Amino acid sequence: MNSLLTDRRLPWLLALGCGVMFFVNLGAAALFEPDEGRNAERAREILLLGNWAIPHENFLPALDKPIFFYWLIAISYKLFGISEWSARLPSALAAIGCLFVLYRFVRANWSHWESFASVLILGTSLQFFLFARIVIFDMTLTLFTSIALFEFYRVTVTENRNERLWRCLIMYAAMALATLVKGPIGIAIPGMVIFCYLLIARKWRLLSEIHLILGALVFCAVVVPVYLWAEFKNPGYLQYFLWEENLLRFFTPHFQRGQPWYYFFLVIALGFLPWSVLIPSIVTARWKKQIADIDLFLILWIVLPVIFFSLSNSKLPHYVLPIFPPLAILTARRIRDLVQDAGDGSRWPLSLPLLVNFGVIFYLIVGSFWSRVLPRELRAVIGPIDSVVWLAGVLIAIVSAIFIIGRARGKWRQPGFVFGCYGAATLLYLLLMVQLSIQSSYRRSAKPAAEHFVKFISPTDRLVHYDSYFTGMPFYLRTVQPIWIVWSGTKTIIMDNIYVAQKQPPPVAGYGKVLFTFSEFAQAAQQTKQPLRIIVKTKNLNRLWEDGIATKTLTEFGEYALVTTR
Repeated sequence: MNSLLTDRRLPWLLALGCGVMFFVNLGAAALFEPDEGRNAERAREILLLGNWAIPHENFLPALDKPIFFYWLIAISYKLFGISEWSARLPSALAAIGCLFVLYRFVRANWSHWESFASVLILGTSLQFFLFARIVIFDMTLTLFTSIALFEFYRVTVTENRNERLWRCLIMYAAMALATLVKGPIGIAIPGMVIFCYLLIARKWRLLSEIHLILGALVFCAVVVPVYLWAEFKNPGYLQYFLWEENLLRFFTPHFQRGQPWYYFFLVIALGFLPWSVLIPSIVTARWKKQIADIDLFLILWIVLPVIFFSLSNSKLPHYVLPIFPPLAILTARRIRDLVQDAGDGSRWPLSLPLLVNFGVIFYLIVGSFWSRVLPRELRAVIGPIDSVVWLAGVLIAIVSAIFIIGRARGKWRQPGFVFGCYGAATLLYLLLMVQLSIQSSYRRSAKPAAEHFVKFISPTDRLVHYDSYFTGMPFYLRTVQPIWIVWSGTKTIIMDNIYVAQKQPPPVAGYGKVLFTFSEFAQAAQQTKQPLRIIVKTKNLNRLWEDGIATKTLTEFGEYALVTTR
């Protein structure tokens, strides 16, 4: 096994393993509400409307994010058709890209062993693995910020002027693409790390060697045309996006996503499982040693974004995903130290990742018999796959037994044996998580309702959401006209979108009104000659009857009903 780790085929074996891990059943889960449904639909409407400057959702402009990520999904749609699989493909490819640039960086600074270990750790950390399989911006953002920061460090250690120049160009281009993916945070994350590294390491002389003026030109050449195009197509875009979606989000509770100061410590503890159990050992070991230059760089890459986002008034779990690559490197190096340098009595932390995997499986097995120990959402999805849980439990128990026997025979001194056991157990654990996500997705997606309601909707009908909205409904129904949205007109959020509620922007020209208050809809329903199919919560049916709008209930699905006006 150890000889395999130094084999030239290792990158190809890693690529094959990652491909299996990220692409198996990639399209099997339904799109989760609201983020996946919203992002997949916005990309579909690029093709439907032919507007590549401004994202649209239900034919209304969506100014909360740049359009670049939606371009990637739309291109995937063009190549492979519109589906859950093609919507998730950019995230999966970005994850593989992250692992590739991580491997190259670690291999340039350490050995094959550390590069293999770093890739395995990052690829099998829970949050990274799950975010590689959902339609969300942050995996693509993580790819470009990783490229930028890895290239920056390579610039600081190379003496070759030509190499320094082209690495700087890659760094600035990556920052620009990160900014196109998610806005100013794309340059803020690498910028704060680079600034503090130069300050603390006392390497200000590098400012004259990283081609700042050329970098600014490259950055502006990539970013400015796209942002100005969006402003030209929708005046006010830059003011809303830069001011409200970024500055107000950070400095005020405007978006109602506040969390306690320790929130991201919990996110890392859960999201970096099973490897997060080694973080105390990493901190203890680094505290006792003099911090090397590259370790300082990696630590700043981890600590600064956590502090930055912890100070923000808006906190979401995926914000700290960009710190996972350096965290994977430090974890891999700590495991290497434990395997190669520690005494037998000091190697006990090596068993912790396996204990986590086994503990999770054991918990699910107990839950399959005694459901009360499981959270309510998990109870409903564990039943159909209890045989899969048992199989995973048996296989992980076998791997754990091999690990224990290997310890008794002194194989803990062999990195290949340790990581072979880690990889087998964690892959089984994550594939089980895939099955759980597939089962749970149908309880948190518009797909089941869309598949049920579509049998009662004809192409000539006008679909209406009455005081409710599924972000994925237009995607699954493949709508070619807006869904009417009926609401109070006073809520701070509609369509799970603050911008639409506050600004009530006009829809694409030629498609008519989209947002209606209750009174406006009552009037429009009487005047329109087009049949209406209204999706409404059953508890709100009486309001439709009282206003004389609905005449017949066509069907019910869960807590929703589909009613008609004629």
